[in-house]
Amino acid sequence: MSTPIDDAAAGPAQAGVIDPSVSEAGEVPAPPEPTRAMRRTRGILITVGCILLLAIAVGVGVFVHLSAHAAYDEARDATESSIQEAAAARDGLAASARNRAEVVEGAEDVVAVAPADLIDPATLAALGEQATAGEAAVKQAQATIDSWEAPALAEKPIWTWELTADTTVLKQDEQEAASFEDSADTAEAALDVADTAVTDAAAALFASAPAVAATVEQANVSATTGAVLDFRDAAQAVAAQASPSADAAAALTAYAERAAALRASQAAELAEKAGPQLDTRLEIEAYARSISGGVLLDFDWASTAAGAGGPNSIGGTATWDSSRGGFSTVTLSYSVADWWPGDDARALVTHEVGHSITAKCYQLFDSQSGPANEEWATAWAISMGQTAEGNGVQAYGYPSQAMIDAASGCR
Repeated sequence: MSTPIDDAAAGPAQAGVIDPSVSEAGEVPAPPEPTRAMRRTRGILITVGCILLLAIAVGVGVFVHLSAHAAYDEARDATESSIQEAAAARDGLAASARNRAEVVEGAEDVVAVAPADLIDPATLAALGEQATAGEAAVKQAQATIDSWEAPALAEKPIWTWELTADTTVLKQDEQEAASFEDSADTAEAALDVADTAVTDAAAALFASAPAVAATVEQANVSATTGAVLDFRDAAQAVAAQASPSADAAAALTAYAERAAALRASQAAELAEKAGPQLDTRLEIEAYARSISGGVLLDFDWASTAAGAGGPNSIGGTATWDSSRGGFSTVTLSYSVADWWPGDDARALVTHEVGHSITAKCYQLFDSQSGPANEEWATAWAISMGQTAEGNGVQAYGYPSQAMIDAASGCR
């Protein structure tokens, strides 16, 4: 008895039955083709993505461009400020270099004319050295000035790449300007140091003149008071100089000329007094100067003075002038040297110096009165310890105690 076959219950292995979901090779079948709706959606997504990417790209570009603008503006502001500061430093350095060059030139003028025998030679050597150093500092400053020119800044560009490139140039310009400003400050400081050194050296040279002049004057005591006073004025004019300059050089030139006149005056006076009594006359003059209280004295020698002279008498006269610190001319008879160093001769010379010293003490008595002048001179000789007849007592009488007391206060 046969069993009927149920086709509906047959398994998948039954022959003649094909499962379309399984390929002959056992592979998974390809997905179905997308529908029109699916393709439309995909296209929209791609378009939106492109738009988003484009928007991002545009945004990044805008950001980069704006950043380039900001960086350029910041760099330009900083550069312009740095250039202005550097230009100011350059102008200041140029002005300082000009001023210092004038000082150096003045120092060189001073060194060229300064008489080494009328100033401290060490100060002259020092000024020469500082002038050389100052000249080097001025040259270095000029080299610094010439090393930089303010750059001309171009108009602001538009494109991003141009902004970026110009920002780099601006930063370089800023650095160069700042570097120059530092160099200018250094050169300015060097000029200041050199200027101080030159000025101080010149001041030391000028200040040395009066002390040296005093020794020169002492070596020429027989020069006339006019030559001495002119020489003193010239020495003071040198000492009054504040800085090396053409005026200072002129003052030194005049100082040297007055020194030459002083020495020539001494030579002429000594020639006039030459003779067998020269040494004695100079000794008498030295004594008179030693008690004159700084009043300058000229001396004339004659056969007679005030009507006295010769072998049996001595005589003398004196004038006085209070201007220019006081000076006087004393005239003595030749016989004063013959009687020297006798008491009468010494007393007479002291009496005459009493007249001379009136130049500094004329307010202590009636100096416009002739008799008062003689009483004063006699009183002054007595106040100096001179009691011999030459003191003036014999000729003018004994002075009052009040006059002697007044004369005692004049030295």
